[in-house]
Amino acid sequence: MIGFSKIFASIRRRFGSEYRRSSAVLSFNHDGLEIARVRNERRWLPLWHIAVFLYLALLIRLISIADAGPTAYANRMENLRNGNVLERFVARVMYMDPVSRSIATKVRGTVRKFGEG
Repeated sequence: MIGFSKIFASIRRRFGSEYRRSSAVLSFNHDGLEIARVRNERRWLPLWHIAVFLYLALLIRLISIADAGPTAYANRMENLRNGNVLERFVARVMYMDPVSRSIATKVRGTVRKFGEG
């Protein structure tokens, strides 16, 4: 039976600081000759991660405004603006712009119509 220390050592070798991928991409030409090209470095943070983060922040903001209402949401954001560094960052990201306010007001009105009927 293999011990856990050997398993973790092999994982550390493969994925840790000791493991380095080759920057050369090897392929073969139609006549069998080997071609080595330099691999392009990948971005540390792909652009789609940023786009998904912004989309989720907008979605959460719209749901929060529609749920609480514009006045209560403004009071919550004022409380966050007076908080610590993280709360101030959240307040800046979740700022209620006019477009979000109008969309949330329409969503809130539509939800209330369905709730009454």
